[in-house]
Amino acid sequence: MHTGDPVTCTDCKAMLSHISKITKDGENQVWICEYCGTSNPVDLVSEEIPAEADVTYMIEPAPATTASGRSGKDESLVVFCIDVSGSMHEEVPGTMRLKRNLSDRFCFLNTHGENKRLHGQWRDVTYVTRLQSIQAAVDSQLQELAKEHPNRRVALVTFNSDVTVVGDGSGIPLTIAGEKLNSEDELMRIGSEVMLPTSIANSRDTLGKQIFALEDGGQTALGPALLVSTVIACQVPGSKVIICTDGMANTGLGNLDNLVTTEDFEVASVFYQKVSTIAKSKGVSVSILTIAGTECRLVELGRVASQTGGQVNTVDPLKLTQEFGNILADPVIATRVVATFLVHKGLYIRNDASKSSRAVKEVGNVSKGTEITFEYGVRRTSSKSSASTTAAGNSEAAAGVSSSASGSELVQDQLDELPFQVHISYIDLEGAKAVRVLTQTKPITKERKQAEMYMNMPILSTHAIQKSSVMAVEGDYTPSRLNAYMYQRLFYRNVSDLKTMNQYSVYNKRSSSLSNKLLHEQKTEAQSSGLELCDLDVEESEMHTGDTVDAGKTKKTGSKLLKLFKNPSTARTSRRMNCPDAVARIAFVNASSSSRAMEDDSDD
Repeated sequence: MHTGDPVTCTDCKAMLSHISKITKDGENQVWICEYCGTSNPVDLVSEEIPAEADVTYMIEPAPATTASGRSGKDESLVVFCIDVSGSMHEEVPGTMRLKRNLSDRFCFLNTHGENKRLHGQWRDVTYVTRLQSIQAAVDSQLQELAKEHPNRRVALVTFNSDVTVVGDGSGIPLTIAGEKLNSEDELMRIGSEVMLPTSIANSRDTLGKQIFALEDGGQTALGPALLVSTVIACQVPGSKVIICTDGMANTGLGNLDNLVTTEDFEVASVFYQKVSTIAKSKGVSVSILTIAGTECRLVELGRVASQTGGQVNTVDPLKLTQEFGNILADPVIATRVVATFLVHKGLYIRNDASKSSRAVKEVGNVSKGTEITFEYGVRRTSSKSSASTTAAGNSEAAAGVSSSASGSELVQDQLDELPFQVHISYIDLEGAKAVRVLTQTKPITKERKQAEMYMNMPILSTHAIQKSSVMAVEGDYTPSRLNAYMYQRLFYRNVSDLKTMNQYSVYNKRSSSLSNKLLHEQKTEAQSSGLELCDLDVEESEMHTGDTVDAGKTKKTGSKLLKLFKNPSTARTSRRMNCPDAVARIAFVNASSSSRAMEDDSDD
C-alpha cells in the first residue's frame, strides 16, 4: 500500500499508473495523460511511479480509537427488528423446534403435548404462527453467532402499535409510543442513547428468553422502528439491521398505508431515503425480509436495502433461518465506497446526458460479492447522430469496442488499444480512508463479430439485468423490457457451446421473470384505461426489426404507453405507488445479481 496522495491529471482527474509515460521537457518531467491528452508537469522519482495495475493509496490512517476496537475481532452489531403486530399471529402449516413459553398462546403444543391443528385438517398437518417461526429463526441465529462469532453484538427491536427497544436484554425494555412515533428528532435521539450491547457470548441466554417472551398484537410502526434500529446500528461501522415483517407500515413516520395523493407518497418516500442516507454514512446495511403472501410496499422498503448494500427477499416463514443465515454470512468489508470510472476521450459514458468520459457512482457499503458495472460507447466526431442502435452496439460499449469506428476520434488518433481506469475510494471497518486504483488497456476492433467473440457473457448479463431492474423500480417498464430484450438477442446470437448455452439460459430465466411481470402490469394498466390487451404486444413488436432497435419507434411507443398518464413523471410515480411486491422483489433481487450467479443458477 502506498502512502500519500496519487498523482492526478489536472483536467480529467485520471491517476498516474503503470501504463503512464514520463517524458522530459528540458529539465522538467511531463506526463501526457492517456485519457484526455493533457500535459501535466510532475516531479517524481522512479519509486513513486506505480509498477502494477492494481495500486492502493492510504489517504488517512484509522483513528487511534475506533468504535469497533483494534483487536481484529468481529465486534459488529446486528439489530433484529421484528414485527409483532396482530397479523403475525396468522398460522402457517409446519412444525419447528420452539422453547416452551409460559403462555399457551405462543406454544405450538396444546395442553397434553399434541400438535396444534385447525378444524377439518388432516391429522398430519400441523401449524405455527408467523411470530413463532421468527422466534425459532432468530433464536437459531443467536446460537450460531454465539458459537461462530462470539464477539459480535446483537440488539433486539420490536414493533407493533409502539416500538420497543429490548437491546441485549440486560436492561428494562424501552417503549416508544404516541407522538414520538411521528418525531424524527425524538426517534434519532432515543436510538443514539441506546447503550452498545455486550457481546453475544454474554447476552445469548438473556436475549433468547426475550425472544420467546414476545407477543403479537396491534398495528405496524415499521418506519419508526427502522429509523431507531438504524441509529442504534450506526454506533459500529459494518453493522447490520434485519427487518422482518408481514405487513405494511401504517403507524408513525414512513406510513405507506392508504396513500391517497402523490404528495403523501413522496413524504413517505423522502423518509425512507433519509434512513438510507443515515445508514450509508455510517456503514450500516439494512436487509428486508417479508413473509410470502403479504404486501408491504416493498418498492420503498427495498430501496433502503438496495442503497445500503443489504438484501431483499420474500420468504416462506419456515425458511427464515436460512435467510437470516445468508444475510449474516455476507459481512460488510468497506463503507462510503465511491467508484469513479474513466475512459479515453474517444469514448463516453452512456446514460449520462453530458456524454462525459468520467462517471462517478456512490455505492455506499460493499461486501465481497458486490459488483459494479458501467456502460460506455464510442464518441462520434460527426455531428449527425445515428437514429438506431444495435444490440451488439450495447454489448460492444460494455466491452470497449465499437461496431463501426469510422468517424470517431479512435480512428483519427490511429489507436489500437484503449486505457481504462477505476478509482475505488472507501473507508475500512477500522476507519482508515484509502483509494484503490485499477488500470488496464484493452485492444479495439472495428469488427462486430470479433468483439462479440471475446465478450464476457456473465459480466454483460449482470450489467443488463441490473440496468433493467433499476428501470423497473423507477417505473420505466417499457425501457426495462426493451433493455432486457436487446441483450437477450445479443446473447442468443453468440451461443456457441454448452457453456454459453447455460449462461444464456440463466440470463433468459432471470430477465424473463421480471419482463413478464412488467408486461402483466402494463396490460393491467391498458385494461383499466379501456385499451385492448393486445395493443402493448403490437407496439412492443414494432420496436424490433431483426437485430436493430429503432430509436424513433422506441420513443413513439413510449409516448403511446404514457398516454395512460398525464406525463412520464406521473406514470413513474403511479407505478411506484401501486407496484406489487412480486414485481419489486424480483427487481431488487436481480439488481444485486453477480457474474458468478450468472454462470451458476443453483442459488435460485
